Amino acid sequence: MIIADLIPPTVLTGFVREMPGPMTYTLNQVLPDRQIGDVEAAIDVVLRTNRAAKFRAYDAETPIGKRDAFQRSRVQLPPVGQKTVMGEQERLLLQQLQSGGFNDTRLVEMIYDEAATNTRAVLARMEVARGDALVDGKVTINENGLVVEADFGIDPSHLVTSSTLWSDTAHAAPLDDLRAWTNQYIDDVGEPPGYLRVSRQVLTYLLQSAEIRGLLATAIGTPALVSPAQLQSVLDQYDLPQIVQYNTRIDVDGTTVRPIPTNVAILTPANPSDLGYTAWGVTAEALELASSTDPQLNLSIEDAPGLIALTIREGDPMRTWTKVAAVGMPIITDPRRLWVGTVA
Repeated sequence: MIIADLIPPTVLTGFVREMPGPMTYTLNQVLPDRQIGDVEAAIDVVLRTNRAAKFRAYDAETPIGKRDAFQRSRVQLPPVGQKTVMGEQERLLLQQLQSGGFNDTRLVEMIYDEAATNTRAVLARMEVARGDALVDGKVTINENGLVVEADFGIDPSHLVTSSTLWSDTAHAAPLDDLRAWTNQYIDDVGEPPGYLRVSRQVLTYLLQSAEIRGLLATAIGTPALVSPAQLQSVLDQYDLPQIVQYNTRIDVDGTTVRPIPTNVAILTPANPSDLGYTAWGVTAEALELASSTDPQLNLSIEDAPGLIALTIREGDPMRTWTKVAAVGMPIITDPRRLWVGTVA
């Protein structure tokens, strides 16, 4: 049973939605958050073609043009969430009764703390899912009885491996690779990529690359190592994307997981929404709150999409749970704008 005697669900939900996520969770800069009033996300694909009009003779009919190809599909958003039990509740309530006081401050603090913990867990799982989507154009989920694979159809030609891995700093040609990949990206998309995401390890390989160091050689010799600013200046000279470093680690069931492996380099568009988004839909809990006639529980349907936080009292023995729930998934709407290179 959803309760509101300590913190109304609308207040707790507002709290978790305003919580800043961990600073290292930055993949929502690639697939931005978007709230949708549904449990399914639409994938609209418009394949734009730069067609030329035709000249015509005077008094002749104007030629009929062709429309851009349009395709729509829908993906069901899976639920994700976490709840924690207030294990100290009985002791705190007993202390209140023994002291003759009814100060709920500590209980309320516990609920906010547990809601924050559960929110961070949900955001962490979505960050892992975003990384999964960006590595191969698919979201694969096989956990807790849920088996899902959403394949967004990235062309195999956009999943490449360097002929000489960049970890071979003496012989690899990362600049040549990036120029070739960028040229192909432009041919396929019509514009250059805006960002190159790499791990600290891959960045180090670039800074040690003999090819790049040679471009910065002076009369007194070739530097043993270049700085990140010098590296970016070389990329700028060749009209190549801006480097963004990504090194996030997340604990998943006691195992450290990197949403993006350390051995890849990922090209993405300058405008993130051109690639896709992270859909946050409407949970069953939100629908229950929206249909409630209790003013302490009621949530407007406009506020239904996104994270939902609430307290639940249930069970035998009786327990109070703090729960954060969502339905959502990263969505890639234009897989042509994603390029993944295995470079180490």
